Amino acid sequence: MTDEIDELLIGEALVGEEPEIAHIDLIIGSKRGAAGAAFASSFAQPTQGHTPILGVIRPNLPTKPMTLIVPKVSIRNLADAEKIFGPAQSAIAKAVADAVEEGVIRKSQAEEFVVIVSVFIHPRGNDYQRIYRYNYAATKLALSRAVEKFPNIDKVLEEKDKSIHAMIGFRINNLKKPPYLEVALDIPDWRRVEGIVRALPKSDAIIIEAGTPLIKRYGVEVVQKIHQLRPETVVFADLKTLDTGNLEARMAGDATADVIGFSGLAPVSTQEKFIEECKKVGALSLMDTLNVPNPVKVLKKLKVTPDIVELHRAIDVEQVKGSEWRNIGEVRKVCGNNVLVAVAGGIRVNKVEKALKAGADILVVGRAITAAKDVTGAARAFLQRMGVEEVDQFRVMTDF
Repeated sequence: MTDEIDELLIGEALVGEEPEIAHIDLIIGSKRGAAGAAFASSFAQPTQGHTPILGVIRPNLPTKPMTLIVPKVSIRNLADAEKIFGPAQSAIAKAVADAVEEGVIRKSQAEEFVVIVSVFIHPRGNDYQRIYRYNYAATKLALSRAVEKFPNIDKVLEEKDKSIHAMIGFRINNLKKPPYLEVALDIPDWRRVEGIVRALPKSDAIIIEAGTPLIKRYGVEVVQKIHQLRPETVVFADLKTLDTGNLEARMAGDATADVIGFSGLAPVSTQEKFIEECKKVGALSLMDTLNVPNPVKVLKKLKVTPDIVELHRAIDVEQVKGSEWRNIGEVRKVCGNNVLVAVAGGIRVNKVEKALKAGADILVVGRAITAAKDVTGAARAFLQRMGVEEVDQFRVMTDF
């Protein structure tokens, strides 16, 4: 424990399984500092349904350091109150006392410090044994993390793109582990699109593109319809924006797009506004270089660069000119090594190795999958040739 008695320490932990799952947020610090002021303020100003109570190991035996327990979920009836006043209160108080005994908090600080614990008790949680054990474990872990100042910023930056909260209900794929297979749905027929989406294999390596013709017919809300079928999959809204960059990026972001595309032919100011708006809505920006004579020259003009650059050969000319992917090295020099480079136009299974060897991170495939008799088999053939390994990003970690 720190020697700086005025320091405010913060800890958090999630332990157990629903519905008795325990989520603990706590602060610990000196009675003479911010923690003491918050303790007195919370104690003196209770709110209906969230009345704070002292942590007691048993009636007439409060724990030390003095601990205030604040319910996160409104107490609606006597049954809810009993869970807080019984197993949760006892578990939290015992965990604080054990933390002193085990040296997490020094005995000399037991009178100097106070603890405020915000506790979650699910209304459907009825197993008192589990409520006790989960809240005890979560409190102990949160106290240890507070004292250790866990996590440090390096751990946060390492983990932020690997994990997602268990209760969100789906995974977030931040495209940090290429290569990826982007399935382009340029078919303006929702019934066919729905069938293709359902047939695609479940894989973190798949990106689903809501193609421009599809969006033109059904609007950008088609992205949300795709997400309803595949909530865990990255969905790209191929807008090919040429004007009003921030407006169109915001529209796609509101429609739940994970990646949003603009045209490299747009005015520089439009492209910059588009990229900035994507950052605001938490989406990745993609520059489509279709018909752009020199993508590198355009990229050099931008004050901010896109997350993805797609070197794109049009459907109407790909069969004539074939598939060549130039400028990948130059794109990385301008945008940095974190940029993802996608290649589109005439991608077939027998060209996968060539595209990857050229430095492509994303292979955009349309009719080779969407027009196949066996959509599932066609997509798997690409994934197999790409050598993709499945990565589970849906993690809950109580230790590191």
